[in-house]
Amino acid sequence: MKLKPWLIGLALPALLVDVALASDLPAQEAGVWLQRVADSARRLNYEGKFVYQQGGSMQTLRIVSRAVGPHKETQLFALDGMPREVVCRGGESLIVTTEGGVVRTERRPSSRHFPDLLPVNAAALVNWYAVRLGEMDRVAGLECRWLVLVPRDAFRWGHHLCVEKDSALPLKAMMVNEVGKPLQQYVFTEIRFGGNPRPASHARAQATAEPVVRTPTTEVITVRQLPPGYTRVAAVKRRLPNRPNQVDQWVYSDGLMYISLFIEPAVRPVETVKGESPHGMLNLLTRQVGSWQVTVLGDAPWPAIEAIATNLVER
Repeated sequence: MKLKPWLIGLALPALLVDVALASDLPAQEAGVWLQRVADSARRLNYEGKFVYQQGGSMQTLRIVSRAVGPHKETQLFALDGMPREVVCRGGESLIVTTEGGVVRTERRPSSRHFPDLLPVNAAALVNWYAVRLGEMDRVAGLECRWLVLVPRDAFRWGHHLCVEKDSALPLKAMMVNEVGKPLQQYVFTEIRFGGNPRPASHARAQATAEPVVRTPTTEVITVRQLPPGYTRVAAVKRRLPNRPNQVDQWVYSDGLMYISLFIEPAVRPVETVKGESPHGMLNLLTRQVGSWQVTVLGDAPWPAIEAIATNLVER
């Protein structure tokens, strides 16, 4: 069944009022809902188009995703702006951009994307988020129910998901800050389930992209205490712009929020720098820890960024 595309509004002020009055689901029932949503994005075959909005920018992407055993293969194509293609498989993403006829590639140690937003063990999120059921809605011609995740502390932001009534696949999603302001939003404008869509591999990108290198076991920095619920989910070496050598990147997550820690030698005394993106989503703190320059950044609340950055010590 293919549905006619049509773009619907992204802002949901009425929803924010309604869910504030809803009761929290019991932990067991909440866990079942979350796990069903998480599994749907990995076991279903689907293709369609969705709109992504962050701050004042908006982009339309085409997505093709199919289940391969317990895993999935997904390909995303940017339909406006700079040509961009993302291939997700095996827990990694291969990003291919074309600018001025030049193809650039980059690998990243994550394959998560909309609508695959929840972790494999999604039921565990009930420890850090209260879950509430909202009203029924309609997205891309399909009925869906709002599922709202409300943070239990200041170390994470809220998430609103409108999940398709039969499959539980998120058709629309929004992340909101501590006062309910939308930070980023996704919405399908058309979607088709079933069949056997096959993401095409980008042979040139596969041959030229620099591989992700796992960080050696010898570590120069220790995090004395992490925010509740956060664990380290990746440790890799990456080459960053304007850096002559690769730097270590550690990634921390509670399953929904992601914070990166970059570690490199301090070639000169490092001035502490605090930063926030204009739309209030990305927070950053750079400081010196012993003989190392560390930068903690992520699309996460400031208390989580600060908690990690101020609990670093040199080994």
